Amino acid sequence: MESSYSALNDYTAIFRKREKIGKSEIYDESVLVKFQKPFKVYLKWIDEPREALYVEGEYNNKVLVHYHGLFGMTTSSFNPENALVMHNNRHPITKIGFGFILGIMKNDFSIARQHKEMETIKMGEDIFDGRPSILIDVRFTPHDGRKYYSPHIISQIDKELMLPVSISCYDADGEFQEQYSYINVKINPGLGGIEFSKENKEYHF
Repeated sequence: MESSYSALNDYTAIFRKREKIGKSEIYDESVLVKFQKPFKVYLKWIDEPREALYVEGEYNNKVLVHYHGLFGMTTSSFNPENALVMHNNRHPITKIGFGFILGIMKNDFSIARQHKEMETIKMGEDIFDGRPSILIDVRFTPHDGRKYYSPHIISQIDKELMLPVSISCYDADGEFQEQYSYINVKINPGLGGIEFSKENKEYHF
């Protein structure tokens, strides 16, 4: 998977996000995502008139957000971890993308294997979003103060793309916490600079 991600320059996809916020609320969103390395990302929500743009090193490292404010649609810039931007979100925009999932799998899986603190529940061929995939279902059993991203992780690896197209996380009691999935993935479409500019006339910043 690392070699597949290394060969990736940019991509587009529909990003599906399900997150448990607080004790019981689960928020479900579908977002068009455009991503380009090293870290440029544009988001457009499918079911509401909202957009976000974050380009590392530009716009004072702020995320531009077009959203429905108190007086109608407006555009503002925020620190990515600003409380308003983080409302009903478990992670900032800087944690989106395949690289985030790969980082979890690389770091936690390798440490857990080293200390024999990972139980493989299931691993094998599967179908995800109508495409052949590899399902990996693992639980972590940390000792000596070690902490892992989540006690229970289920991931889906697209067999053709060799990229992690879905990750689902559960707590130690089996309660759902979050799921991030990518469908309709287009690898290396050759996105131009205008795709990550607030001057793009198709955007509303």
